[in-house]
Amino acid sequence: MLYIVYLVSIVLYFIWGISWGRMVNYVDSITFEFVVLPCILMLFCTRSFPAFGRGLLFAFGKRDHSSLQQYQESLSSVKMVMLTSVIFGCVCFVIGTINSICSLEWSSMDSIGWFCRDLAVAMISLFYPLVICIILLPVYFLLKNI
Repeated sequence: MLYIVYLVSIVLYFIWGISWGRMVNYVDSITFEFVVLPCILMLFCTRSFPAFGRGLLFAFGKRDHSSLQQYQESLSSVKMVMLTSVIFGCVCFVIGTINSICSLEWSSMDSIGWFCRDLAVAMISLFYPLVICIILLPVYFLLKNI
């Protein structure tokens, strides 16, 4: 129950901090896919979906009589998703930054403005992993304290 309060508070925090009118600046479905799909692929390849699901259910207050080993598996899967999102977010940022630098035309001052806009879009790929980590951080610490 407290995790739901946390999630609602985080959503309200972002809406208040970003402002509703500028929310569209933070939405980029391609970047979101480039960050989230590797996390899903990692969970699939390591067969950690059930452990990740157990970890989320634990955060929502559904505690069953799982063994310590199952809690450790859940902890590892949550940590893996957090690290995977950060790694792929950084890779996407580097790709976006390199593409922005390579498309610069140094002959006009207007290209500096375009570079700043491109860099802002590239930074979205750092924003999504941070949001994923903010969402999963309480789950991680709840599982770690068992």
